[in-house]
Amino acid sequence: MRIRNKLYMINAAVFILFILIYTVFVFSTFDLLALKDLQRNAASVRNSILQVEYANRAVLNAPEAPVHNLQWAGDDADAKLKAFTENENLRYLSSDTVRKIEKIHLDFVRQDFPSYMEKLNALVLEIRPKIYGTSISKMLIDIRIAPEPDKELLGQMTSISEMIRQYIIWHRPLSDSYVTVTNEIIQEVQGQIRRIMGQTILTMAAGLVFSVILIFMIYRNMISRLNHVRTGIRQISTGDLSTRINISSKDEMATIGTNFNLLTETIWQKLNNIGSIIHDMGQSLDEENTGLSLEQTILNLAVENTHADSGAFYTPDHESRTVQCLFRTTGYADPFEEGSQLEEIPFGQTIIGMSVMSGDPLFLKNLDGQNLIPRKNIFDKGYISSCLILPLISNKTVRGLLCLEKNSEKSFFSDMDYENILSFIEFSAITLNNLDQYSRLIESSGLNREMEIASDIQKSLLPPRLPRVGKFDISVKTFTLKGISGDIYDFFPLGKNRWLFCMAEVEEKGIASSMLLVILRTLVRILVKADQEPAEMLNNILENFYETTGIETPLKINLCLMEPDSRSFHYCGTAHQKMLLFDRKSGMMKLLDARQAGNKRFVSVKGALRQDVFLLLMTDGFYGVRNDQGEEYGWKPPQEILKKHSDKSLDWLLDALNKDVAYFERHLEQRDDRTVFIARFKGDKS
Repeated sequence: MRIRNKLYMINAAVFILFILIYTVFVFSTFDLLALKDLQRNAASVRNSILQVEYANRAVLNAPEAPVHNLQWAGDDADAKLKAFTENENLRYLSSDTVRKIEKIHLDFVRQDFPSYMEKLNALVLEIRPKIYGTSISKMLIDIRIAPEPDKELLGQMTSISEMIRQYIIWHRPLSDSYVTVTNEIIQEVQGQIRRIMGQTILTMAAGLVFSVILIFMIYRNMISRLNHVRTGIRQISTGDLSTRINISSKDEMATIGTNFNLLTETIWQKLNNIGSIIHDMGQSLDEENTGLSLEQTILNLAVENTHADSGAFYTPDHESRTVQCLFRTTGYADPFEEGSQLEEIPFGQTIIGMSVMSGDPLFLKNLDGQNLIPRKNIFDKGYISSCLILPLISNKTVRGLLCLEKNSEKSFFSDMDYENILSFIEFSAITLNNLDQYSRLIESSGLNREMEIASDIQKSLLPPRLPRVGKFDISVKTFTLKGISGDIYDFFPLGKNRWLFCMAEVEEKGIASSMLLVILRTLVRILVKADQEPAEMLNNILENFYETTGIETPLKINLCLMEPDSRSFHYCGTAHQKMLLFDRKSGMMKLLDARQAGNKRFVSVKGALRQDVFLLLMTDGFYGVRNDQGEEYGWKPPQEILKKHSDKSLDWLLDALNKDVAYFERHLEQRDDRTVFIARFKGDKS
């Protein structure tokens, strides 16, 4: 049985079970509501019965003997008692309690409250004009102490008082007995509520246990096969690409195993491809026609990675300003009209010449609505359905051009194909450029030349110019010592008005440092996401760098994310890195240390920005310099320069820092590259 069907069964069983639990819960809720309603009604009847006694006393003690209140209280008590004895929710109570309620109602009816009210009302109406503004009890006292009492009035008021007193004497036991019954009702209701809630909880618990057992029984077999897959993946992750996952079932697990085996085979092929590039680089160094085999490999890998039907590699001659086709695969169709220049294509002519001259990649998913490539019928020779034109640019120079084609109807390159091939093209261009540089190094066979080439490679990685950032003045400078060490920086936007500055250095030297910096810069551009915090970026970069290179060389990286709109910054760096924060208005100077959590992962430091706040980052070519006496330059001199000359331009400050370091080690030669970055927050002022 397929996993999908098993999941359907589990979902259906659990659904039915929870429907049953929900039904029990609904009926329990109705019972609880009924019990609560019964409890409220009992309390309401009790209050009404007590109100009759209060109303009787009010006839005696309140001004003008309010008989109408007593009438209302009596009618209300009679109606509520009658309704309560007929309440269908009394079924939740014991029969003894129900009999007590019925007896109280019967006693209340036998007392004949309407006759009592009729007689009392008649007596009160006779004396009402004589007690205007006072009460019966007070008037009775006044008559008794009067020198010549009104005997007729005294007799009438005495009759009323005795009549009310006798009713109260009868009513008090009735009221007390109903209060007792009400308490019994409340206790019984609470007991019923506890019983119903207990039954509900027990039912839900039983349903949950049954669901867990059902799910466990069905999933146990699936988990065992997942463990088999996980074991195979673990072996593959250790580097054993010969591992294969074998699952005997006919469900999705078998499909996963098959796909993973296919993935392993693909990884193996990719490694062979990388090995091919490395092998061809080595081979090309011994060939007079430098780079031919490498360019052939680049073309083959590009065709394979994009699943192109055909492709060609063009090489430009910048002296004659023409482009020639160096390699082409079988079935490749020229992306221009027949009869055009085929051997040598002048810059600016046909889509090939235009792309070499502009240096811009072109992605023609299909040929509708464009006039760069002639449209042909599917049955015509040279039919093209989709095309990628990809210049290989390094150090602002086009080193080659790839043209990849789809030649089948309804077969097109995807956006993912285009995005993936761009990174490959960038790496290939740098590889061609570095191979050319290294070939010249071999020819010159001089260490100084190696230093120059390493420096040239390093410079090619730096942004040609810094972008303008609103509310910030920014400057960065690198004072290089050719070929000795490797510093790199990059500055680019992340989403809307978020800017990331990255500064890094490696301890390797010469060509090795340049190669590592190529990988590092590529990883920075690929891995950094718009919604990430710098700490997450840094941890991802380091993990992928060491995994990609397999080299445990120490990296020193600083990341500073600036957000002008929210007037804030985020800083993080590798171990022992620092950033200097200076507030010109307050004179506050603070050195921010890179932080690490207990799990060895780096964390960010967030701070607020005010007008005339400076941010300063330096590589250890500044703060780590030692003079001939072994003294370290440190961070104190930069703080003094910044505090004393903060009114100067940023470029002036950077030059002053470099001159100060150069004077500090004046008896020694410069031993390391120096890179320094400074930013001043201008606030809302331009």
